[in-house]
Parts: sequence; C-alpha cells; structure tokens
Amino acid sequence: MHPRLIRIGLVMAHSLAFYRAILRGVKTFAIERPEWVLTPIAPERRALELARPLRCSGYIAHVYSEPLASKLRTLRRPVVNVSGILSDVAFPRVVVDHVEVGRQAARHLLERGPRHLAFVGYPRHEFSVERERGLREIAQTTAVEVSTFLEHHRRIEDPTGLWRWNQALEDWLRKLPKPVGILASHDTQGAQVSEYCRQLGLSVPDGVSIVGVDDDDLLCELARPSLSSVALPGERIGYEAARLLHRWLEGEPPRNPSLVLSPGGVVVRQSSHLPAVRDRHVAEAVRFIHAHSHQPIKVSDVLRAVPIARRALERRFRKWLQRSIFDEISRVHLDLARRLLISTDLAMTEVADRAGFRDGRHLSIAFRQSTGMTPTRFRNRFRLRP
Repeated sequence: MHPRLIRIGLVMAHSLAFYRAILRGVKTFAIERPEWVLTPIAPERRALELARPLRCSGYIAHVYSEPLASKLRTLRRPVVNVSGILSDVAFPRVVVDHVEVGRQAARHLLERGPRHLAFVGYPRHEFSVERERGLREIAQTTAVEVSTFLEHHRRIEDPTGLWRWNQALEDWLRKLPKPVGILASHDTQGAQVSEYCRQLGLSVPDGVSIVGVDDDDLLCELARPSLSSVALPGERIGYEAARLLHRWLEGEPPRNPSLVLSPGGVVVRQSSHLPAVRDRHVAEAVRFIHAHSHQPIKVSDVLRAVPIARRALERRFRKWLQRSIFDEISRVHLDLARRLLISTDLAMTEVADRAGFRDGRHLSIAFRQSTGMTPTRFRNRFRLRP
C-alpha cells in the first residue's frame, strides 16, 4: 500500500547559493520521508495561484513582501518562513542571528586595523537593520566610528539579486576616511561596493576592506578581488524548517515564533585578506604570515623574512593591529582551520596539517581557547549532517 503523498511547496528563488542551501537542507530532511513531494514555486502571488490545484499540505517560503505574505495566508495552510526581511509577518520562521552576523564581521574587520568602519544596507529590511546593529555594538567597544549608507526603495522587496548603479553610494565611498572596513548587508551588495572601489581607484584590501554576507562561493569568487563573506547556515535553516513543518502537519503547532541559528563566521578571501596598515614592515610581515598560513611557522620565521629587529616589529604590530606577531600567526592558522572545518569533510589530523598546526591536539587546544568549542563541535554546529 502506497503512503498518502504530502506535497510541500517550496516558495523561494533558486538564483543564489543561500536559497539553494536551504533547499538542500529540506531535501536532506525529506530523504527518509518518501511521502513528501517537494514542489518548487516561484515567490510570486501569481505562481502561488497557479499552483493552488496541487493542494500543497504546507509551505516553506522566503516571505520577502507583504503581498506575498497576504497571498500565503489566503491558502490556509501551514507556512514556515525562512526570510529575514520582514519583522512583522505572523508566520513561524527559521532564521539566522543577524545581530551576530554584524558582530562577527566587525570583529574580523577590526582585526585588519582600520580606524573606521562602515555599513551598506537597507533602512527597512530586518536582516540589514540587525546586521548594522551588531557591527555598531562591537565598534562601540573599541571607540571606532561607523558610517552608514542605506539604499532606499519605494517598497520592501527581495534585494539579493538586484544590481543598481548608485551614484550617491559611489560619492559616499569616495568621502569615507581610509583605511576603512566595510560590511555590505549581502554578497551582491558587497560585489557592488567592490566594483565602485575599482571605478574610484581605491585599493582593496589595502585602503578598503570589504565583507559581504551569505558566502555565495560563485559570486564571491567572481568579484575582483574575491569577496570575504559571513557564512550562513543555509542547509541547517532548510532542515530545521522542514522538521518544524513536519511536526506541524503531524498536529504539533510551533510553540515559538522564531528559531534563530548562529552564523558560521567570516570566510576570508582577498577583499579583507590582509590588514589595512600603512607601515611597510608590518604589511610585509603580515603578507608573509598569510602566505604561509598552511605551515607551522614561528615568530623567528617572520623575523628572518622582514629586515627589522623583533622589539621594533612587535611595537609596530601593537600600534597598527593591537596584537603581537605570535597572536597574528595564531589567528591566521585558526581562520584557515575554520574554513576547512566548514567547507570540507577532512579528518581532524588533515585539517590540523593543512592549517599549519603541528597535530590535532594543538588544533584542539587552540580552538578551545579561541571559541570555547572543540573543532568537532564547531563543525557539527555549522555544517548540516544528514
């Protein structure tokens, strides 16, 4: 006897990696539920109306506008929202901690040594407002000033695939004090900021460090220079949204309005790879450290590569980066280890070897001191496991 089919409407675009990661998470949850039929539906009112005869039992939707939310309400079916654009839509949702996204980006940018931070986003989109709040929260602890540029639109819409030339944004970038670290509210915007810098002749990352959000690997690698980005747990969002919807369809409505998941940290690429410092010796030392991030280098190796006395170089590191040479070496090794843990299935010994640690034990010790977690726990937290 065949089980009764349960059709799940997946109301979201497929254009960006974040959406596709959510869909992969839904698929992973559905693998052991052969009765689930997954049906992609464009996030438009007309598409929902055309799909009405399919009689979906429930929906997982990227609810980015009130008209779309209104149409979903008329269907009178359970809806789980995976969008962070609207703050007042009465659907249970699974989202990322956007304030923490801003905090993680701010910490990363400040490690590069800029005297100023900046944010590019939107005035009414919840994810943008909260990411700016996280950035400012960290900046306030360091007395670093923050400048903001907000792109105003006539209505709330899904911004992630839009590419508009904005002369006001170009003028704002030109006037920013340099060096500056900029957080763009998503990767498309980050690539846009990078292109403006190219047009203006601003050096990235020497004068302007840029971080986006979403870690869309294709989009980030297409940018020149490649774009650093805060990784979001897209697959985990999809998996948890599917699990919540499953329980709802089984007669257990959601108790909490939101499930909030942690972001996975900054995936470092060329746009913020090196600190924004004007000291030639510090810049040379940092370039050496980054170039050898995969090797277990020591402070003595750096000193052999940079013709300056240790005491003088340490003093300059403190001035420009507010940390020691050894701290910079450790930070770069940990950054590489985090990227490998999130993006690969390498064994811990292999991660340790490729990230410049002597062995897995030293990797574990450094991870505990830095994050309060073991490498395994970090990987399990930020990578979906079927």
